Amino acid sequence: MKPSRLIDVDFSLAIYNRTGKYFIGRDLLETSGLPLGDVYYWRVRGQQPPRGIAGRILGKLQHLQIKGKTSGGLMGALPRRRSDRPLLHLDPHTVPTAVLRRSDAILCHDVGPVTHPALFDASVAKMYRKIYDEIARIGPHVIFVSQASQRAFEKLYPKAKLASSRVIYPPLRADLEPEAPEPVDGIDAPFLLTVGSIGDRKNQVRSIAAFAKSGLGEEGFRYVLCGGREPGAEEVEKLARETANVVLLDYVSDRQLAWLYSNAQGFVLASLLEGFGMPVSEAIARGQVALVSENSVLQEVAGDGAILVDPLDIGSIADGMRALAHLPIEERKERLSVSQGSLHRFSMAAFRDGWANALKAMLR
Repeated sequence: MKPSRLIDVDFSLAIYNRTGKYFIGRDLLETSGLPLGDVYYWRVRGQQPPRGIAGRILGKLQHLQIKGKTSGGLMGALPRRRSDRPLLHLDPHTVPTAVLRRSDAILCHDVGPVTHPALFDASVAKMYRKIYDEIARIGPHVIFVSQASQRAFEKLYPKAKLASSRVIYPPLRADLEPEAPEPVDGIDAPFLLTVGSIGDRKNQVRSIAAFAKSGLGEEGFRYVLCGGREPGAEEVEKLARETANVVLLDYVSDRQLAWLYSNAQGFVLASLLEGFGMPVSEAIARGQVALVSENSVLQEVAGDGAILVDPLDIGSIADGMRALAHLPIEERKERLSVSQGSLHRFSMAAFRDGWANALKAMLR
């Protein structure tokens, strides 16, 4: 393939991020047959992200440049990198490090720092506001991970004239199918499960309070939560310690996560903000009926088989938890069948075809 018919990729987020964003980028780069060229980690070109001290230094320098470009600072004087080929940013965060053109593309997970600034540090909200303002002004190709994120962007920037706008759902992780799932020590009672970053955005404080209100603990149920920490985690950790039958895990391996998904009585994610909500699709794929926030991307992901709750209402979440824990067998089967019936949207084939079409559009 001629060099001019390739698209370079900025995968800088791989230096410091191992959330769903990372797995989308990894899966994209591992998909054969796509017209992808060089991969950049800030200003360094390579097949793998820098690790150890080198990675930390590189990530820090990139952060300082982005901060300088969006909020002021010495590193803001560093010129943006120029690419001879179209450039795909796998996170809007890297936009300030390179000259943005209409021929480039951005993978947009959500516009939460702009629509829900109270859930983020003020500097982060300010940074993303400037980044999205630039995207709307320049009008590159934008790929969203959900219809909800696409609609949120369009509502924020109704006059933006993007080169193209499309939704490509992330694929289910194939590496969560280990040969031998590993039980988690101390989790032997019936339990409800929440997987996702621990903090304000995921709303675990209300979910833990709802579990206490539901009375399920008195019936022998536990509420198990696991995920990396983010702003607001301290309050979640404190409430978890104070609430009977709530277990907040520090770390689980993929084998343990597979066991949790397979053995839970139901999955709970009453989040306030999501770009996609990969744990919901993973839980459904492994046989769980999901309780999710109404009128959100989680409802889009889980489909009509989900139990819907108001994430701002502890009583609504508590009622949903009780319903989930005590679903009649036939209703559970019916709900799961409906939710699993739409999982084809998150197949690797759909992901590959969607990106093939998106990249083809960039090269026209």
